[in-house]
Amino acid sequence: MSSLCFVCELPILSHQTNGVWPPASPSEEALEDGLTIPVLDTTTSGSTYHEDCLVCDTCGLRLAGSNIQRARRFHNKIYCSLHYADVSGLSSGDEFMQKLRDYKRQSLGCAEARRKSSTTLQFPVPVQACPGKEGCEGFPHTIKEIPGYWIECSGGDATANDNNVNFNYSKEELEKKFELISVEEETYEKYFYGTEHWNYFTNDEALGPVILSIKQENVYNRDQFRVMLRTVSYCLHGLVPASCICADRYDREAVVKALGDEAGLKPQLVLGQLSSTPDELIKLDQVFIKTELKVGVVLIKEGQSSEEQILNNVSHTPLFDEFLSVLGERIRLKGFDKYKGGLDSVHDLTGTESVYTSWRGIEVIFHVSTMLPHEEHDPQKLQKKRHIGNDIVCVAFLEADDTMFSPTCIKSHFLHTFICVRSSPSTKTSPTSYEVSVVSRDEVGAYKPYLWHKYRFIKDTLFREWLLTKIVNGERASYSAPKFARMQDRTRSQMLEDIVTNLQNYVETGQMPKPYRRGSWRPIGHMRPSSPLLDSVRDTFEGFEQLARDFGRAFQNNRHLCDVIFNVGQGKEKTRVYAVRAILGVRSRVFLEMLYGFTTGYGPCMVAQGDTGRKDSLIGSIKSSNFLQVPDPHDSVRSKTTSSSPTVFRYFSRLGNWAGWGMGSRSKSPLDAGLKRWQSKEKDKERRQSVTAAEVTLSMCADAGKVDRTKLSQTEFNIIEFDSETFILLMEYIQSGSCMLTCETIPGLICAAEHYDLPELLQACFHHAKQNFRLSVVCSMLNMLENYYWRYNSASELVSAILSYIDSRAAQLFSRREYLDLSESMFQMILGRDLNLSEVSKFEVMLQWANYKIEMSSNIDPRELERIMSRLTRDLKLQKIPPQELIRVILPTKTISNQRILETLLLQADTGMYRIEQAHVEECRVRTNTESSDSYSWDILETKISYIEDDT
Repeated sequence: MSSLCFVCELPILSHQTNGVWPPASPSEEALEDGLTIPVLDTTTSGSTYHEDCLVCDTCGLRLAGSNIQRARRFHNKIYCSLHYADVSGLSSGDEFMQKLRDYKRQSLGCAEARRKSSTTLQFPVPVQACPGKEGCEGFPHTIKEIPGYWIECSGGDATANDNNVNFNYSKEELEKKFELISVEEETYEKYFYGTEHWNYFTNDEALGPVILSIKQENVYNRDQFRVMLRTVSYCLHGLVPASCICADRYDREAVVKALGDEAGLKPQLVLGQLSSTPDELIKLDQVFIKTELKVGVVLIKEGQSSEEQILNNVSHTPLFDEFLSVLGERIRLKGFDKYKGGLDSVHDLTGTESVYTSWRGIEVIFHVSTMLPHEEHDPQKLQKKRHIGNDIVCVAFLEADDTMFSPTCIKSHFLHTFICVRSSPSTKTSPTSYEVSVVSRDEVGAYKPYLWHKYRFIKDTLFREWLLTKIVNGERASYSAPKFARMQDRTRSQMLEDIVTNLQNYVETGQMPKPYRRGSWRPIGHMRPSSPLLDSVRDTFEGFEQLARDFGRAFQNNRHLCDVIFNVGQGKEKTRVYAVRAILGVRSRVFLEMLYGFTTGYGPCMVAQGDTGRKDSLIGSIKSSNFLQVPDPHDSVRSKTTSSSPTVFRYFSRLGNWAGWGMGSRSKSPLDAGLKRWQSKEKDKERRQSVTAAEVTLSMCADAGKVDRTKLSQTEFNIIEFDSETFILLMEYIQSGSCMLTCETIPGLICAAEHYDLPELLQACFHHAKQNFRLSVVCSMLNMLENYYWRYNSASELVSAILSYIDSRAAQLFSRREYLDLSESMFQMILGRDLNLSEVSKFEVMLQWANYKIEMSSNIDPRELERIMSRLTRDLKLQKIPPQELIRVILPTKTISNQRILETLLLQADTGMYRIEQAHVEECRVRTNTESSDSYSWDILETKISYIEDDT
């Protein structure tokens, strides 16, 4: 029997080069000053190893051949002497200093290798790869052998591996049993972040940006320096004893200079003095430590081998559904607020459902081929390939006995590793059993857990943990492939350059750096969030966010700083709301007209409520527009509104000089005509070109003569269109630039936004509402919109959006009690739509709603129920209700007249919808006319109908 390698725990086959760990292995090592390292390797497992397994577990350095003397064994893992110090805490320092001297050559070599094409590079074959027919009885493990790919071996003896024993592992035991691959980006956070350390930087003439992090440690009573040196393409980390550095150990600058000289860095390293540098370095590392993954999943049936056949599957089988439940939970995409992996959660453009799981702090979304949009006329199925083809790992579920999987069945430059899970449709077991195979591109190394230890599973917690660990490790192992390494280098280069540039600027000028652009640093495969703001606009905006908040907070609820009062509400009970006239005039064209009497020419001038009882209206000449679309940043601006960029700084710059806009001051001050707030971008541009250098004599107004001095002196205005809560929220938005949006406040706020011509608030309300529709809130929203939807286009469009949302969810809505609170007009509006409900179900819903209204009403008129049902059932299609249900369900309620029911039965008999003897209907009519309620007649008719139908 072949022996096992103590590193990978796989058998050593005859064709594989192997060796025996030397008895005189450096488990004890004398240091320069005579200190003896204690024996730390307490493992007693075998000493045989694959030569290809002699690779440093930390840095990946190959230690076979001439490097064997640098290999260290610790707990059955192999490390180079440098990283052996990290796990054992002991180091002689020579290894690190040698690597430091070779740092520049190694870094430039890595950068050069990344630039080469994968086709020109040779990759070592992992020891876990299947040796082929000669060395493995199980070859090819149901995988087609394709050049450029290697198949992971699961052993030749299938029965020896079939150990489907259901062990009860705890969560901690499973995490320890199935470990995730560690990455070098975790080093800084593990050893430096949160502790006292120093960051030095330089911009080397050959390497570009370089950052050195250093801290002092004391290990076994020896002073050591922990050093991390990073460039774009290479990172070096290790411990070096203070005695190995030719400098005064108590002079940090001298120590750093010595390290820089050893590495050959020019110019010299300089201390970074920005306190934000550790956080920025953590951001840099976290970009490459992905906690959000997207994974493809395809269903392959018997005989399917081509891309067209596989992606043409649209229906699920019970076995496939059961397997998807192992991967995660099925989620509804619309309204889903967690990681979506590029899937649409607003308009259902990428399907309605997907599979998602949150596991060990990692969010995984699965691009399931059968759940993605399917277009019959598209033979290439691009809607599916654009998602699955851009994933790195793909899980192939083979519901077949004899079909083999080919890694080239889906053409993609991104897919690097395939995990094939096979389940037989002909042999059913309980619980369901699975066999796993793995195939990867040559540039992807081996990753745990290995198939040799186990490749047959049953549906249980162990299989789920094994499979998710294999998926995540497969993705992390693929990052070392040249294609992804080059992508990471580009991102790392940009981030390091920004960090070093900011440190250099601070050293030279003392100027604090600007905030980094949001969304510009994203991990591989992540999409940038959609936003109507360009990066340049966002940079300007971020610099003034806090200023805007402070400015708005200073005026909010501070009546001493306000110069105008609004009496909000109808009747005697009014709420007094305080505001600043100048800010309202700047932010809203309608308030400009109301408060200053200034006519802009865009519509009817608002009339202050003051002593007049007239009602404000903005209905005038409203143009139809679709507010349900989030604006595109490149769209042209609509003629009646201001520019679509909500840049706070623009509002401050356009405030100009407020002199002359208070209650008592009438002074005038010059201001460029380009700062007129009420004009649109196009109008503003045209006028700036035509206006000369002549001064304007009133701040913000190009023509002082247009200002109504009577309005300017008026300090109180009545607002009857909106309730006090809506108006207070509106004032908060206008004066501070932001406000809280909820489904309860949006109906009133969206109409106020249209009324006062605030397009940005209007868009924000629609966007928020569309993303947060829920059955629990749509009824209350409809009730609030009842008084607005006939007056405002925005309210009408919001009602239409809510009704469209309800159309496919009517049954669920009417199973909830919230629908009972609907107003009658909104209730009728819902029932009048083309719902997926039978007419008899609609009648039952109407009856429940009417009875609830009677119970809640103080009106005890016995005929009130009949009146309500008469109005509700006016458009009910009784002819679509079967005769038996007309007699059994509707007739006993006495809410629809007997005459109408008889007419419906006659119509059904005449049109042949049902076989009913007309003589029986006429007899029932006569008896009903003579006897107010003859149940005997209806029972006979029902019996006749049933008899005739049974005979048919």
